[in-house]
Amino acid sequence: MIKPLTSLRFIFAFMVFTSHLSFFEESRSGILTRIYNSVLHEGYIGVSFFFILSGFILAYNYQDGILKNRESIKKFYLARFARIFPLHILTLIISIPLSYGIFMEDRSIWLSQLVTNLPLMQSYIPVKSIYFSFNAPSWSISDEMFFYLVFPFLILLITKVRVFKSFFVLSIIGIVPLLTFVVPEAYYHQIFYINPFLRVVDFMIGIFIFNIYLSFSKKERSINYTYLEVSSVLLLVVFFVFHRLIPTVARFSFYYWIPMCYLIFSFSFQRGKVSVLLSNKMCFYLGEISFGFYLFHQLVLRYFLVINTKFLGIASDFVIAMVVFAISLVISHYSFVLFERPMNGYIKALKESKANTP
Repeated sequence: MIKPLTSLRFIFAFMVFTSHLSFFEESRSGILTRIYNSVLHEGYIGVSFFFILSGFILAYNYQDGILKNRESIKKFYLARFARIFPLHILTLIISIPLSYGIFMEDRSIWLSQLVTNLPLMQSYIPVKSIYFSFNAPSWSISDEMFFYLVFPFLILLITKVRVFKSFFVLSIIGIVPLLTFVVPEAYYHQIFYINPFLRVVDFMIGIFIFNIYLSFSKKERSINYTYLEVSSVLLLVVFFVFHRLIPTVARFSFYYWIPMCYLIFSFSFQRGKVSVLLSNKMCFYLGEISFGFYLFHQLVLRYFLVINTKFLGIASDFVIAMVVFAISLVISHYSFVLFERPMNGYIKALKESKANTP
């Protein structure tokens, strides 16, 4: 397990959280509005980090096993199902009351939303009312499930195509930037940001980065890993600072690839002083509960805004954001301890007991 990368997951999950504080746009505080529009809104880039990191970590954990033992593919699918689906179903159920208005207005639309959300296929439908339905952040989990399905095949393809590897990598990565010149602007969001068939490129890049890391780590090198880590953080900051100069479609797709890859590569060695800081128990635990935080935070925000409007009357948008953050964090903790980890173990144990039954 690479502790610094686990800890970084929470930082990027927090960035996604801040990007969903859209009520800041109409805040009485002009400062909050400016901060949201210029900084916080861009927090959606956390999803790109998750996709690239997912490819890297899955290759780190499963590539060798898949290449040497085909039976590990079944274990891989089971592990991914046990990790993703229980919490997805729980948050989907919790989100149902929030969809009451749509249910009363058009039950056919509501049903189509439910039918696509249940098996995590909503991101395949390029319609905003579908892929952002119920618990909106789960669209990215829909993408992840597609990545998991093709992962074993990608591993075999990427590791076996040696002669044409450079051409293959350039061809795959080049598809997305080229398509930005072809796809109409009205479809930028659903095609470049949501669609799993294009976002799988982010995932593949993570696999490539792992294989670079693997070949790099086999040789002893005299490198100042602290400088490597700090420079990767600074590079991401530079890209972030100048993001307003970059077309939205590029930021939805390929603009952050370089700093994200460099960041993941730098911290994968776990040898710098920043890695030591990120490896402490608190940071690591926040990283472990980040999946729950990611799936719960918008539900907490939506419910709290309703409760606040009807009962509490908190006027400060900043206080609302802090309360929502704190509640999301607490729920994520208890979800991890009382639901996610037990369900994960239960599903795996159930599968093993069935396999051992004569």
